[in-house]
Amino acid sequence: MTHSLSKKNKPTEADIAFEILKAQGNPMHYQNLIEEVLRRLGISQEAIRIAAALTQINLDTRFTFLGKGEWGLKVWDPAKTPRRSPAVALINKESPDEDDKSEPEELEDDSLDEDVSETDEIFDEADEGRRGEKW
Repeated sequence: MTHSLSKKNKPTEADIAFEILKAQGNPMHYQNLIEEVLRRLGISQEAIRIAAALTQINLDTRFTFLGKGEWGLKVWDPAKTPRRSPAVALINKESPDEDDKSEPEELEDDSLDEDVSETDEIFDEADEGRRGEKW
C-alpha cells in the first residue's frame, strides 16, 4: 500500500496531515495539526471529526508520537541506538574506593555468622515452652 495521492482518490486526514508536517519541517501539537487538517478539508471542528482525524494519524505508520501532544514524521526519527550502553560503561567503571572493598566483605561475612547464631539462640529459648503445640 502506498501513500501517494492519485487523482481518483480523495486525500484522507492522514494524507493532509502528512503534507502539513512535511511542508512545515517540524513537529506540531496535535490540536494545531488536526485543526489545520480539518480547515483544509472544509470539515467542521466537531469532536467526532477531531477524534477520527487523530485516530487516522495514530494508526498511520508515517507518523510518530513525540510526547507532550506533539506529532512528527517517522522519517525524522534519528537512527535508534541502544540506550543501555552507558549503563554497561558505568558498571565496568572503577570506583575510587575499590581497594577498600575487600576488607568490608570479610567483615560482613563474620558479622552475618554472628547474627545467625544469636538469632538461633534467642529462637531456641523462646521456643522451649511451645514445643508440641500446633501453630
